[in-house]
Formats: sequence, C-alpha cells, structure tokens
Amino acid sequence: MTATGNSGARCPVCDTAELRPFYAQAGVPTHVGILWPSRQEAVDCPRGDLDLGYCPECAFVYNTGFDASLNAYGHSYDNALHFSAVFQSYERDLARRLIDTYDVRDADVVEIGSGSGHFLGLICDLGENRGMGFDPSYDAEHAEPLPERVRVVNEYFSREHVDTKADLVICRHVLEHVDDPAGMLRSLREGIGDRPDTVLYLEVPNGLLALRRLSIGDLIYEHVSYFLASSLRTAVESAGFEILDLRESYDGQFLSVEARPTSVPARPSPARPAPEVLADIQAFADRARERVTAWTELLERLAAAEEPVVAWGAGAKAVGFFNVLEVTTAVDRVVDVNPRKQGTYLAGTGQAVVAPDALVSDPPGTVLVMNPYYATEIGQTLIDLGVDANVQTV
Repeated sequence: MTATGNSGARCPVCDTAELRPFYAQAGVPTHVGILWPSRQEAVDCPRGDLDLGYCPECAFVYNTGFDASLNAYGHSYDNALHFSAVFQSYERDLARRLIDTYDVRDADVVEIGSGSGHFLGLICDLGENRGMGFDPSYDAEHAEPLPERVRVVNEYFSREHVDTKADLVICRHVLEHVDDPAGMLRSLREGIGDRPDTVLYLEVPNGLLALRRLSIGDLIYEHVSYFLASSLRTAVESAGFEILDLRESYDGQFLSVEARPTSVPARPSPARPAPEVLADIQAFADRARERVTAWTELLERLAAAEEPVVAWGAGAKAVGFFNVLEVTTAVDRVVDVNPRKQGTYLAGTGQAVVAPDALVSDPPGTVLVMNPYYATEIGQTLIDLGVDANVQTV
C-alpha cells in the first residue's frame, strides 16, 4: 500500500504533467462482477496490480499498472444495482429529470455500456423514446424484457457506432473502465458531428469521495481511471463539449456531467483542483493503511468471540474491501438482492453469495453494510426477516 515507480507517465486527460505515484496494491482481482460458480474458481481468479498515480494539474487518478488484455466483459459478468429499491428510485428520478430538462420525448437515445438495458428501457418507456444500447455483457436469456422500441447489442461500443443518430447519448459507469477516456470522448464528439442539440450524459464514481472517505473497496482493477470534478471537466471540455451541468449525486458517490457539442479549443487549460484536494490524494496511502489495520483488528476480535459475521452487497466495494484485507474466513457469506449473483462466489476471497432470506435459518451476529447509502434499506429488510443483528457500515 505504498507509492511505486509509476512517475514519468503523462496524464491521459490533460497531457500537461507527469503522474505522481501515491498508492499501490498487488494481486487484486481483475474483475469484480464475474459470477464465479465455485469457491475455488473465485479464489483462483485472474489478478492484476494497482499502481495509482495522480496528475498535479487536473487531479486525474490513473492505474499505470493496468493491462487491458486482462479485462474482458461477457455474459458471466453482472454488476447490476437496480434490484435495490433505493437505486430504482434514483434511476427513475434521473430518467425523469433528463427527459424534462432536455425534452427527450419521441427521441432517439443511445446508451454505451447499457448492461441489461434497464435504465435505457426506463428512459424510453417514460419518454416514449427509441433506444439502442451497446454492452458486451448483455445476456438476453437472463435480462428482463425490454420495451419493443429498445434494442441492446451484445457488443462493445466502438468507432463503427459513433455515427449512430441520437438526441441523447448516455454513458454511465463506463468511462472509468477505459484506459483512454479522453480518446473515447473525442470519438463520441466526432460521431455526433454537426448535431449541436445532442445531449451527452456521463456518470462516473466520484473519486474524491472515495479518497476522503477512505473507501478502499472502491479501488478496483476494472477502474483504470478515477475522476474528480476537475479532471472530469477537463476531459469533457477538451473533447469538444460544453458542460451544461456538473454535479454530485447518490450521496455524493457519483459525479455526472450533462453536455452539448461545441468547437474544440486548440489546447484548453486543465481545470485546476483545490490545494486541499491534492493534499487528500497525497495522504491517502497512509490513512488507508490505518483504516485497513483498524478493520483487520475488529474482524479478528469478532472471530475470537465466535460471532458470525456476514456482509451485505456482493459488488465492487466488497471485492475491493475483502481483498485488501485478505479476509477469507472471518466473513464467510455475502448477501445480495441480485438473484443472478446468489449461488456464486466473491472474486479473490471466495465468500458464498446468498439471498437475504438465507439469514433467517442461520442468523449472523453482525452485518457489514458495504455501502452506507443502503444502511436504512438493509436495516428494514433485516427487521422484516426477523433477524436481530448488529449493523455496521463499512
């Protein structure tokens, strides 16, 4: 968990400075969303290294140890969040806001990284729109039915697709997976061409919140790019878009941009981060080490007391958290409301993923809530199940 020698690489977003190393972790799972059918396969999953550096000019954070050949998304990948009522409410409010703000009605909508097509179907249903989605993990056999006016293609979005006519282009939680985010945004801008009214909606994890909350579980191999507001603004404006709105949402966990195409400046100056932001990045490794130690000691105390511990949420945060703590036995089950994940095993550490009602016959003493934003929803579910457990947010 120390800085390593990744200095010398230029910032992929602003290209005005060399990245400065600040955090490293070896041997993390290359995917957090693969549905491993056995514990042994989960433990033996492919691994790669985190070697994070930051740009002192725009505060972009990048994994210089990333190897794109280790990442492939297919039908065995599932990181859907819409089984949570909290997330469903967020998506519905977002869809309505985009429709109302930009009059996206009887319009053509394209979504890059559309997953099961859930959000694309929602925005097309609410606005009577036509939708085209692109996602290599799309599995028609297991996905929920889509409106007739929506089609999802089981492919990566590529240069061949950028000329697709669209009134709204959606790209949610994709840009952080791309090793050349600036290049992807430029391709999008070229594809939009001379359609000045096309709206681009981008959404990524909020890198600053992860750093300030010491959310070590948010540092995963799939995320080669980590955006703070300054670097996201720089990337979008440099690609030739005018930002209409840049905001935090979902308890500050997401950053989003709404933009329209404009002319590309010769070389726009990067948006500069505040000095305290750079200080947060520089202090992260030492503070994260203290957090890992504290959690390790807590789990050891619970194990010594023979208190059963389960985690709730078998997504990226759980994979990142348990792998950095090297937890394999102190927590033996992870609850998830996504039925497709149930019966599979967590990448790297091998915990079994179970349905919520599995806790009724084998109740835990402590439930670790991997994402604090779901604590109220999870607490109510435990009450409904009649499970009396200590709820601890991570």
